[in-house]
Amino acid sequence: MNDANDAVIALFGVAQLVRDLIRADLPPLLQMGYSWGLLLLLLVPIGWFVRRQPLPLARLGVTLSGARHSLREALLIGAVAFAACLALRAGPALRGEPWLDWGSVAGYSRLEFAIFLASYGPHCLLQEFIARGVIQTSLERLLPDAGRLAPIVVTSVLFGVFHLYVSLAFAVITFAASVLFGLFYARHRTLVGVTAVHLTVGLASVAAGLN
Repeated sequence: MNDANDAVIALFGVAQLVRDLIRADLPPLLQMGYSWGLLLLLLVPIGWFVRRQPLPLARLGVTLSGARHSLREALLIGAVAFAACLALRAGPALRGEPWLDWGSVAGYSRLEFAIFLASYGPHCLLQEFIARGVIQTSLERLLPDAGRLAPIVVTSVLFGVFHLYVSLAFAVITFAASVLFGLFYARHRTLVGVTAVHLTVGLASVAAGLN
C-alpha cells in the first residue's frame, strides 16, 4: 500500500507541473516538448512502482493476446467518433466554414502538424500504459471488492486532472472519454485496442475543434 501511496503522490506532483508549465498560448513545439517531457518524467515513478509489483507485463496490458479482436472493435468506435465529428461540424460547414476545424492545432505549420501526427500515437500508447495498464490494474488489485467501475472512475478522475491545463470543460470531456477507455480496456485487457480508441477519438475531437 505504501508503494501505491508514493506513486499517487508522485502522479499528482507531475499533474501540478502540467498545470504550471503547459498552457494554450505556448508555441506548438514547446507545448509538445513539455507534454512529452512530463510524460517521460511520469514514467519514473510508474516504472519504479511496476518493478516492485509481482506482476508480468502481460497483466499490465503489454500483450498481443486478444489484440486483433480489440483492434476491430477500436476501428468501429473510431469510425463512430469521426462520424460524430462530422455531425458536429455540419452546421458550421453549411454556413461556409471548413468541415474540419482542427481546434488547437489549426495554427500549426506543416512541420509542426506532421510532428504532432507522428508523435500522437506513441503518446497515446504511453498514456494508456500508465492509466489503464498500471493505475487501473493496480486499483483493481487494491480494491477487489469495489466492483468493476470504481477503479475505472478513479483512474479517469486522475486522467481528467492531467488535462485541466486546457480548461475545466475539456477535463470533464477527458474524464468521460477515459471512462470509455477504461471500460474498453477492462473488456480486452490489452493496450493495443484501447490505444487505437484513444488515438481515433482524440484525433476526432481535435478535428471537431473540441481541443
